[in-house]
Amino acid sequence: MHRNSTRGLFALIATFVLPFCAPAFGQLEFEREPINYSTASPQDRVAQLKQQVDAGELTLNYDADHGYLAALMEYLQVPASSQTLVFSKTSLQRHRISPQTPRALYFNDDIYLGWVQQGDVVEISAVDPQLGAVFYTLDQNDKSRAVITRQTDHCLLCHASSHTQRIPGHIMRSVYTDASGLPVFSSGTYRTDDSSPLSERWGGWYVTGTHGRQRHMGNVIVDGKNGPEEIDVDSGANVTDLKDLVSTSPYISPDSDIVALMVLGHQVAVHNQIAAANFNGRTTQRDAVVMNQALERPQEFE
Repeated sequence: MHRNSTRGLFALIATFVLPFCAPAFGQLEFEREPINYSTASPQDRVAQLKQQVDAGELTLNYDADHGYLAALMEYLQVPASSQTLVFSKTSLQRHRISPQTPRALYFNDDIYLGWVQQGDVVEISAVDPQLGAVFYTLDQNDKSRAVITRQTDHCLLCHASSHTQRIPGHIMRSVYTDASGLPVFSSGTYRTDDSSPLSERWGGWYVTGTHGRQRHMGNVIVDGKNGPEEIDVDSGANVTDLKDLVSTSPYISPDSDIVALMVLGHQVAVHNQIAAANFNGRTTQRDAVVMNQALERPQEFE
């Protein structure tokens, strides 16, 4: 699934991975020198693709079933085997998401795509070695040409909070979900990483694959009459075919693979840490230069 270890080192899940919104109080820091997140020019692969498309050097094909999704996946080498399906209403196009119409996520080491049925946009996140997660949308309503737009405002309301160490990043959350797809926040939520017990993972997600006697929160919903402790986790366990839960015919793959979900949770934690270290290191270097100037000391970092 992963094609470049260097990109993997800097990858922040894009996921558009099940965000849990909170005020982005840390934005002021990464919008200042030396990061200048919103005004800096990204160098990621989607930024390069956008330049080619805008210049008329490249045309992305549109198809009736998935819009520009297939063309993006082919050009950016995002595998269908990475597909995961999330049915909780916890992302940009929540009005189109439900247990009957889950949102599909696809990813490789440095690109993450979010697609919903009849969606207005393909949600895109790319990994930039200096800026971390950079967010874009591709207009699905314009069938004559691909229009890719960088997003620096709305996405950051969720994706630059305490859940991402107050820098642009991504979150994978597990929530109790009702029959309409709404999260039951009063029952609590879990942030997923590679240290999370299986019993707290994938609430609001479909999960295909076997996992023995362990249980997870995937493939089930919360009955309005019962509390989360009464959900039937056994009914969602070791599911290898989603046909009894949802129609997967509109999607590129019939699966929401447990291995892809585990990789996703791992990358969310690790790559946010890497981006945070990048930002903190550059800021510390800047502060050291200022302090050395004030104290008339040699600039060891120059």
